[in-house]
Amino acid sequence: MYKIWLIFNPSTILLALFGFLIVLALAIHLILLSTTDFNWLEDGIPAVETATAPAVPQQM
Repeated sequence: MYKIWLIFNPSTILLALFGFLIVLALAIHLILLSTTDFNWLEDGIPAVETATAPAVPQQM
């Protein structure tokens, strides 16, 4: 296995691998965003808003 790294520069290979994986991840996410079933940005479901309750209940 070490002879492979004597032929190829490890830093160049790792940078190319990381670059490819980033491009692949972006492509997959853009493909999913272009579909109607998996578009999580425009799915019509409103964002959940949490109501903040007072820490001490008010007495009347």
